[in-house]
Amino acid sequence: MKVLFDHDRLFEALPETLEKTGPNAGRMRWQIEEFIRVLGLLPVAMGRKEYFNAITGVFHLRNLLVDLLIEETGAPHRGGALHLNRLITADQKELLASLPPLTPTRGSVISAHLAYAAAYLPRAREMAERLGIEWPRRFELATWGHLKHQLEVEPPYSLRRP
Repeated sequence: MKVLFDHDRLFEALPETLEKTGPNAGRMRWQIEEFIRVLGLLPVAMGRKEYFNAITGVFHLRNLLVDLLIEETGAPHRGGALHLNRLITADQKELLASLPPLTPTRGSVISAHLAYAAAYLPRAREMAERLGIEWPRRFELATWGHLKHQLEVEPPYSLRRP
């Protein structure tokens, strides 16, 4: 690349490379809490038989999972939205491919929410520990209690801390 227009000589002030900043702890905390919040809305959609809207909820969970996977790799330059293949590892791609397909049925939607919870929450807990983020344990436990009471589902991973 060649600078064509820079009357204020801003290009000279730019560093050769950008420093690796790592994940943003505040944003990561928000993402974790958002994942738990969306997961906790599952009984609302099921009670209303809003299976199409519940699929939208799964897409939201998927986007949060993809964001977490990208953070795990520490990709310095993300590029556009259509560059996921170069941002995540082969194992992460396998994880995404293993998640259940979606159909607008009660069973499919519940299975998908549980599968995404199993894929996301343990990994997010590890990331939170690395970043020194306090895990929202009470929120997580309350959400699983609510899901058990409303839908008779159990967490698809251990809630016990290692």
